[in-house]
Amino acid sequence: MHPVLLIAIFRTALLLALNSGDASADTFTEFSHAITFVEQQRIVYAAIASNESEREHGLMFHKTLAEDQGMLFVYPDQTQRALWMKNTLLALDVVFLSGDGRIVALLKNLQPCTKDPCRIYESKTAARYMLELPAGFIDKHAIKVGQTVTLP
Repeated sequence: MHPVLLIAIFRTALLLALNSGDASADTFTEFSHAITFVEQQRIVYAAIASNESEREHGLMFHKTLAEDQGMLFVYPDQTQRALWMKNTLLALDVVFLSGDGRIVALLKNLQPCTKDPCRIYESKTAARYMLELPAGFIDKHAIKVGQTVTLP
């Protein structure tokens, strides 16, 4: 194959990859890990963010999230957690969990951040896991601090 043609193909592939970044966020997230809110017997299917890169990206650029979907952020230790809503297109509820699946804190109806600086939200208590869910989930299903969740 001619070198000029190879360069043209490479450039085209690179441009397509760069331009498809945020548009495909919904497509490549796998919501397949079952998490059960024990008291409510309510199952949510979560994508898992278990490394630093996945946790940094989270649900950024996602345009949709079904009522029974969420993202579980897994951390190596239990400490106070913080998050922001930069580049998050959806309003979210957040459930903070201890290492044994007990709910230790809740944040409701966090709104997308449209301009800098973005607000920082904190758990105010130590948590090992953070579960992001569609806004309204906590109230709709009567989720409370002290209840338990089975983790994948």
